[in-house]
Amino acid sequence: MDPKAGRSPETKKSASAALVTAVSCNDIFDLSTCQTDSGALAKGAAFAFIKAVQAVNERLMKCNKNETLRFEVILLGKDCEEEIKSKIFDSAKHYGLEIGKFFFCSREDFVRTLQANNVKLFLSTDKDDVYGALKADVPAALLYQQAGQQDQDQLKVLFSGDLIGLSEDFIDNLKDFGFSAVQIQNFKAAKGCIQEFAVLIGEMRKKFGCEDSPLHTILITVLGSRDVCATALKTLRGWGLDVDEAFCLAGAPRNPILTTIQPHILWDDGLHNMKGVSPLMGVSS
Repeated sequence: MDPKAGRSPETKKSASAALVTAVSCNDIFDLSTCQTDSGALAKGAAFAFIKAVQAVNERLMKCNKNETLRFEVILLGKDCEEEIKSKIFDSAKHYGLEIGKFFFCSREDFVRTLQANNVKLFLSTDKDDVYGALKADVPAALLYQQAGQQDQDQLKVLFSGDLIGLSEDFIDNLKDFGFSAVQIQNFKAAKGCIQEFAVLIGEMRKKFGCEDSPLHTILITVLGSRDVCATALKTLRGWGLDVDEAFCLAGAPRNPILTTIQPHILWDDGLHNMKGVSPLMGVSS
């Protein structure tokens, strides 16, 4: 591992209480432009996320200059050549990005890098990387690829809540329907990761009013009846998060909603993609 960090004194002061969020460099910047462009790297698919996070931090500090619960973003690069590393540093400065740390490591070491830095959320557009982090008990979610790259002053966090809406007894009973012990354990671990992040986001969301909040939270359930959605809402409230919007799709496709909302963070439990789950929740495949 080759960690290189650049931190302001203010960042160091609040690091222990910050919501440390690691993001893949290749999601923020288009690394393929390193060889073709002599200037800053082009913006990546999830560049808008960084700007939205900075808007949240700015509002938090405006409300309380001593606020410690705010995002600290670290960029994680895997198997980067020295030229690309320099480009990433220069591009972050060029765009005025507030990055707490930069870490460059091998592909094999990226999970250990997350664990060593007390990362509370890892974000990537790469599903394999997200699932790899979750298997190592690192809270992780998908970065949704924005349709446009315009700067935004509101961070949108969407929870795919089918798993949240399931009781522990329901999850345990999945073994009677052919699900393995490993799958069931993964469901429970994923739900625990969701809870850890939801608690922090709920605490942060409460610092803003109902109107003109820079942080917007959404719940969406794809499978099951309204009861699953209602249970998910109740569970999130029990964790301290009262979402701003909720959608109960009851088997309808979710892509039209995602396209309309354009969330930055998509916490996807993946249940809607698994064969055998839909019938158990009253939805035809």
